[in-house]
Amino acid sequence: MRNLKVIRIFLATLFFVATVAYLFLGPQVHPMAVSARSVQIIPSAIAVSLGAIIVWLPATFLFGRVYCSTVCPVGTLQDFMLPLRRRLMRHPRFRWRNAKSLRYHIAVIYLLALLAGVMVVPFVIEPWNIMRNIASVVRLSAIQESWLTLGIGGLTGICAGIVSLVALLFAGVLFGREFCNTVCPIGTGLGILSNASLYRIEIDPDKCVSCLECEDICRASCVKVVSRYVDNSRCVRCFDCLKVCKHDAIRFQQGRNRTATPLMRKKMKA
Repeated sequence: MRNLKVIRIFLATLFFVATVAYLFLGPQVHPMAVSARSVQIIPSAIAVSLGAIIVWLPATFLFGRVYCSTVCPVGTLQDFMLPLRRRLMRHPRFRWRNAKSLRYHIAVIYLLALLAGVMVVPFVIEPWNIMRNIASVVRLSAIQESWLTLGIGGLTGICAGIVSLVALLFAGVLFGREFCNTVCPIGTGLGILSNASLYRIEIDPDKCVSCLECEDICRASCVKVVSRYVDNSRCVRCFDCLKVCKHDAIRFQQGRNRTATPLMRKKMKA
């Protein structure tokens, strides 16, 4: 199970490099770079091919938000900031944060904007479009055509890209994956599915010694050791917690854990 982190890092790096090559240098750079776009949920939906959606919906039902940890370029971009966080902050540990209802409000606004054809909202908050805006700073054609369809020049895309890049870098250093769990509508949608996923991150109450190692390292701030609870709707499946736990008390497993040992339950009833 601890090797899952290594696999995740390899896949995330591979897809991020392919995305940068495709967006910053153009689709002609290498045939494999085109795969960076074809595996994204939104571009697949826009192309009406539904290929990526057919893959990622059941994958999320089975394993949770593996899309967010391996394929999403914005998620990987924020992850690159974690070493800088450890260097800059005196206490770089993460702590549990309650889920924000704002994520559902933003997702509703996003859906309403799509239905109304107000494409400015998707162009600003969708992960793939965010990366296109960032790439337009180097290669204007990456986003210019999309902004021109709104009657707005490509300069708007460049400005949006610069603002998004700065905001994401700061957010990555200060809050880890908070953007993915509060702002990103794709993350919110996948989070709803992930909350009922077959395989889950669970804390074994019989083995946990409350060392807080898993909570300290959780970039999604979704581990609450005191309650032996992991919010799987916000867990981005980075698998850092599995790697850091020395007692095998937190695992990626099928189903939920029981609340206590049979012996403990009998004592509590008595």
